[in-house]
Amino acid sequence: MKLICLDLSKRSAGLAGWDGKTTQPVVLSKQLGSTMTSPGMACARLHGVINDLNMVIGGADVIYCEEPLQPAAIQGHTTSETVTLAYGLYAHAWSYCEAKGIRFHPTNQTVWRRYFLGPMKRGTKRPTLKALAIERARQLGVNPTNDDEAESFGILDYACEREGIVPPWRANEVLRPALGGVA
Repeated sequence: MKLICLDLSKRSAGLAGWDGKTTQPVVLSKQLGSTMTSPGMACARLHGVINDLNMVIGGADVIYCEEPLQPAAIQGHTTSETVTLAYGLYAHAWSYCEAKGIRFHPTNQTVWRRYFLGPMKRGTKRPTLKALAIERARQLGVNPTNDDEAESFGILDYACEREGIVPPWRANEVLRPALGGVA
């Protein structure tokens, strides 16, 4: 099974793709725009990046995409333009799947993180979660250049579990090592 996983934002979208055969996935991040880029152009760039990754892995069977946070959860901490853009990118990824005949799987942030990172205390801060995602990715043999790549890989790792696939990076895992330098 060929998988693509997305952690979307205009500043730096994380993408991971795996063809189901190779030992390592393709993990990358792309800037979809700047403060001067329209939401429509960011979606067009997303389309191109997904299309390129889709071709690299030989045609995805499913795309897992992190759901945007609910507006109520981020009330007062962002602008309506940011919320519109987050949902626009998400909708565009879904539309891409519909157009290409690829199964689309919305992925809740809390669910994939719980699988990839293990249980976290309520209120764990965003920078801590991102640092732990980088640490876990490195434990599994992937060297992300930033947290967006680490999180897209985390979604990919979760997607494999959900699809009943044991990927090469998990094949020899006996015990999952603790995160955060805890021995």
